[in-house]
Amino acid sequence: MVALNVMRWGDQGAERTLVCLHGITANGGAMCEPARRLADKGWLVLATDMRGHGESGRGNGDFSFDALLSDFQESLPAEPDVLLGHSFGGTLAQLGVLRGLFKPGALVLEDPVSVFEDKETPLSMLNWDEANMPTTIEGIRELNPGWSALDAAWKLVSLQQIDFDDARAAFAGNAPWDLRPDAAKIARMLPTVWVLPDVSRFVPEADVARLRNEVDERSLVVMPGVGHSVHRDATDAFVDIVLRLGEGTWFS
Repeated sequence: MVALNVMRWGDQGAERTLVCLHGITANGGAMCEPARRLADKGWLVLATDMRGHGESGRGNGDFSFDALLSDFQESLPAEPDVLLGHSFGGTLAQLGVLRGLFKPGALVLEDPVSVFEDKETPLSMLNWDEANMPTTIEGIRELNPGWSALDAAWKLVSLQQIDFDDARAAFAGNAPWDLRPDAAKIARMLPTVWVLPDVSRFVPEADVARLRNEVDERSLVVMPGVGHSVHRDATDAFVDIVLRLGEGTWFS
């Protein structure tokens, strides 16, 4: 087990808590913009650095799902008002809920990686990122024009912190997996919202159509004109979803 670094916004005695699980090669700072807004509205926001990411150690080099989830279990509250999983964090959030390790009041799955059918796909994605990701704030923002300068700065920091071999061990090493058949089960277990860009490499059109058939229409939000990091490109709209889920009004 690795004692994870956990970033915090807001008061420890806040009435509502959001726990955030970031994506591969990122860190807890990826959630800074929505976290700031939620803290201003009286929430406590906790965003961990996953094993081998950010300022968290890599432990014994085990990046299996079991090891990653065990770290979360030791470092994060199991029953926050809302649990947010972005990208690979969405993979882990779903697994954590299905295994009973997390029992949040509600769940937000932001463009989650619910399926990889082979190891080659995640491996090639990370190899491309390692070779091509911009190395300046300006370059990151050119690639992601909807991001704030702070978003871009945190991304640059996370890329300096990560060892891509560790990222490959987590992202490709756990593949293949397929959580799509569990979507309806998760939605029955607790209030859940999938927040997706209108074009997603992780949730293609066929999978969006499948979700529409399996979950409540309010459980699926497809936002136009945003990228993979919806919380960065449409922060206010994203925060509104979290707030209303926490208040219990999203589905009413």
